[in-house]
This record gives sequence, structure tokens and C-alpha cells, in this order.
Amino acid sequence: MARMDSETRITPAQQSRPAGFVEVADRVLVARYPEWDVNVGLVLGRDGAVVVDTRASGPQGRRVLDDVRRLGRDIVVTHVVNTHVHFDHTFGNVAFEAATVHAHDNVGRTLAAHAAHYKDLFRADPGDAPEAGYTARDVADLLATRIRRPDRTFGSHATIDLGDRCVTMAWRGRGHTDGDIGVTVPDTDVLFLGDLVEESAPPSFGEDSWPLDWADTLSAHLVETADHTVVVPGHGRPVDVAFVARQRDEVATVATFVRERRDAGVALDDALREADARLPYPVEGLADAFRRGYAQLPRPS
Repeated sequence: MARMDSETRITPAQQSRPAGFVEVADRVLVARYPEWDVNVGLVLGRDGAVVVDTRASGPQGRRVLDDVRRLGRDIVVTHVVNTHVHFDHTFGNVAFEAATVHAHDNVGRTLAAHAAHYKDLFRADPGDAPEAGYTARDVADLLATRIRRPDRTFGSHATIDLGDRCVTMAWRGRGHTDGDIGVTVPDTDVLFLGDLVEESAPPSFGEDSWPLDWADTLSAHLVETADHTVVVPGHGRPVDVAFVARQRDEVATVATFVRERRDAGVALDDALREADARLPYPVEGLADAFRRGYAQLPRPS
């Protein structure tokens, strides 16, 4: 999930990018939007099209549809895939009335509660943070959006048939959330990983993350890639598998550090105050990683 503050994400003012959808492989396109700096994927086939993630509100989802239509009036979005539950990837579902929405079982189970939770947070503090990629208007649209839950969910694997090609979805374990999936276009070697990987900021360890599982989940996805696979992160520019492997190793380092401090009996508050050169990210941005990791581990004897 994109952070609600600016933290370290690269914003549109800091990094130029093409507008609208850009082809990254044969009939596989990516659009990067400034609001919450989120990526949306588009896979075109003979019998329809798949949109991967839908942005943070009904109006934002409709702008995605407008951008698709600019590519060709004959393109029909028949399917939507949510890579995980977070609002900046799911609230736009409502704009895709004619499409079937797919997600992991855990997204179907938690989306309504997640939406209510984040709407409450934004009502309490609407904010207006252009430096973080969103404005008060964006928040108002988010709050007014009717939440559309997935039509079809799955446990481990599922496939969408587009006639002349397929799109596969796979859950390999918990990480950024408990419902992150990889979305693959097998004939082009493109893999969408949602917020399991971020390019424009460090990985987001949020209040529903699983820091001790995350690296293993990325490893399981990497097993299915090739050296030339294009990986589309939830935020930022497409990357290669070497980038994903480096970020996997950094996430693993965070998990190791959390385990070490927990096993040594270091209190959570003390662990969060102690910087260490081994950590790949500033300790002040890892509060939820430590809290969630400590909760997963047994108390030291």
C-alpha cells in the first residue's frame, strides 16, 4: 500500500515518466499514475483485456478506462485483477462495471473491513499532500467511492483465458499483506507483483504486513522467472529480476534483525530506538515491521 505521508517515494515532480499506457512487452502495457504513485497494468488479448489494479477511487478508475479507450475503441476490459487488498489498488474496481474482478481469497475476505478502516483514517485526517501524490480532491473521491468486492477469488492459482493468450494468477505466501499475488503473462515473460516489490520507495511494511514471511514469498515468485523477465512493481518503474532479488535480500535482512532482537529479549520500544548499520532501511520507517514481527514470534524464555 502506498504510504499516507511523503516519506521516501519519488513523486511526479522528482521523476519524469511517460503519460498513459506504455508497452513493456507484446500487448502488455503499464500506466503509472501520480496519485499515490501507483501502477496499473493492461493485458490485451483476442477475446478481451485484463486490467491489473484499478487505483484509489471510482473517478480514478474511470480515468484508467478513458486511457484504455484512447488505445483503441475496440478494446473491451473483460477482467480486473487486484494484486492485493489496499485501497490504492482496489477502490477503482467500481468503474469496471462490465468486467469480472479477480483476487485472492483473503482480499475477498478483508476488503470491506480494510475499506472501512482507511475511510475512517482519511475522514479523521483528510490531508492535502501534493508532495506525496494526492490532494484533498482525491481523498474526497476516495471517501465517496462505493466499494466493489471481487467476483471471483482463489486460494493458490487461477487463470484468465483471453482467447489467444492467458493470464495466470498465483499466491505464493504472505508478505506485504496476506493476499498478495503475482500476475503473469506467460507468453511474454512479464510478472506483476503489486506491492511485494516497490521501485520508487522502500518496501512498505504496514500494519497488515508479514515481515517474517515476505522474503520467502518473493523467493517463491522468483523461482518462476527468467533472467529477461520484466517485473512490474506496485509503485515505480518496471524492474528486472536482479532488482527483485536484491529487495528480497533486504527484506530478509529486516526479518533477521527483528528475530535477533526478539530472541535477545530487547523490548519493542528499545528495538525501534536502536539504529544499526546492517539494516537496509532507516529504523524509523520500520516500526510496523518490528511490531508485526514481534507479534509473530514467541516470547523469549
